[in-house]
Amino acid sequence: MKRLVSLAAACLLMLSAVLPSSAELTLPPDVMQYATEGINGVYSLDFDTAQKNIERVFRDYPDHPFAHFGNAMIAWSRYEYEYELSDERQRKVFEQILDDSIAGIKRWIKQYPEDPNAYMGIGALYGLRAMFTMRNRSWITAYFSGRKAIKNLEKSLELDPTYYDAYFGLGIYQYYAGTLPSVIKILAKIVAIKGNPDEGVAQLNLARKKAHFTSDSAKLILIEIQNTRNSKYYAPQQSLEYIRQLRAKYPKNPLMHYVEIICLYETARYNDVTKQAEQFLKLIGKDPFYKDIYISRAYTALGTVQMQQGNFAKARELFEQGKAAIQAQEPSRWGVWNEFRLGQVYDVLGERDKAVKQYEYVLSFKDKWGFDEAAKKLLQTPYAVPESGDVGPLPPL
Repeated sequence: MKRLVSLAAACLLMLSAVLPSSAELTLPPDVMQYATEGINGVYSLDFDTAQKNIERVFRDYPDHPFAHFGNAMIAWSRYEYEYELSDERQRKVFEQILDDSIAGIKRWIKQYPEDPNAYMGIGALYGLRAMFTMRNRSWITAYFSGRKAIKNLEKSLELDPTYYDAYFGLGIYQYYAGTLPSVIKILAKIVAIKGNPDEGVAQLNLARKKAHFTSDSAKLILIEIQNTRNSKYYAPQQSLEYIRQLRAKYPKNPLMHYVEIICLYETARYNDVTKQAEQFLKLIGKDPFYKDIYISRAYTALGTVQMQQGNFAKARELFEQGKAAIQAQEPSRWGVWNEFRLGQVYDVLGERDKAVKQYEYVLSFKDKWGFDEAAKKLLQTPYAVPESGDVGPLPPL
């Protein structure tokens, strides 16, 4: 769910490409049409349509910052959603486009040094690089990219104090910098990171209420924060309200649909989880945007909600169906998570040999999804359901 923020930011910030960024600039009216169609393409996961329209923006304004930003975000979204983080070639494409986009916005800043949109765009791209490198455990690179992101976002606000969209990135930094040391101890030891989670949440809510382009993006990140268990910000009912607003606004996006399933699970509406996950599964292959790579998501939801209700035999059946349904696919994050969950179910049902094979299978992949530590622990000690009966959140670790 975290990565949906990238998707929303891509769409909403591409819209700002059609607005004048200084008194010297006036974009042609037809760019509004191109950007709007590009936005609709990304929100529908129709990346070909999105790319064609961003290319039209480039044609009219070759180095406009949000043309570069949109181009990088399309590449990122393809890697994240079309390939589920599983295609190394697409990863390299994204990394190259990200580098080229940052360089392009730097050229624009040399020409228009007082353009707040340029600092907003390059700040967002540095933030994206920070997120990407942190996921790949490149802590130092992530730290310095994050600092560049904040510096540029603050510059954007310096040039235009009413540019509320900048509070979106600043809020993310304040919240995650304030909570990160408790999650990733290694990074906290390497660099002194300070943040204020309360201020971050306040900034995100300011963006939600007043930002022109990132209001919906702020809702998505607030959904993630409000779904974080054992947190003072835990408010899953509010998350459910937000995602239903977003689904009504962007009904074609299957990932918005799936986030609603996650929120239904978090609010203990288990019958609704099953109903919506079954609908999600039925749409795969029928709706052009519900792609085969999402099969594992559907079965993970169906199996996990059965685990949560104590129906482990039924959960095993569903996870095994999910395993069989993706035999012809390259392994994806959600596919391997389905395998991990199946191992847990085997343990609960006393089928330890099968469980061990599942954990070993999870460990057979390079640890790009962050499952190794948990799988190694379960190889040492069989999984047991906590006394509370809670099997944990629906999404992967």
